[in-house]
Amino acid sequence: MAEGDRERWNTKWAGQGVGTTHGSALIDLIGDRLPASGRALDIAGGGSGDGLELARRGLEVTVVDVSDLGLAAATARAEAAGFELTTVVADLDVDPLPPGPWDLVTVANFLDRDLLGRIGDHLAPHGLLAVTIATVTNLERHDRPGARFLLDRGELLDLVGELEIVHHSEDWRPNGRHEAHLLATPRS
Repeated sequence: MAEGDRERWNTKWAGQGVGTTHGSALIDLIGDRLPASGRALDIAGGGSGDGLELARRGLEVTVVDVSDLGLAAATARAEAAGFELTTVVADLDVDPLPPGPWDLVTVANFLDRDLLGRIGDHLAPHGLLAVTIATVTNLERHDRPGARFLLDRGELLDLVGELEIVHHSEDWRPNGRHEAHLLATPRS
């Protein structure tokens, strides 16, 4: 991301202050596959509540995001709830992921095709990748996000590389968006 993207996200979180207006379906998607303990990486999660929910469920959570204001809001939400999050300000277009291995990596509403192909290298052998990203079908009902931020139908399956797909679906979701949902794990 360019510096302008950091400024844009900081402006958004400064104005909203509470994070995304539509809920991420990650926690429901993970369901009973959620580790009882371990390390979780929430990618681009500064504006969401997913990291806090993962911490609430017993995981040691690191949230990485380009927006320092989004991360400050995530930290404040966690502290108010009595939990701790580690935060990392990073531009994942150029900066590496925080070092793993990770028992869980979550990606919601953030599309970086190259990054998705590299996440498997950062998962623990028993780790889980959980992804929810809107598809181009979403444009049938919504102007935003724009097409460059949306997956083509079936594309997510190709983006995660050699991971074993545990679950994949694409449909209109309760949040009103057409999203691809995916769970994947390293091959044994």
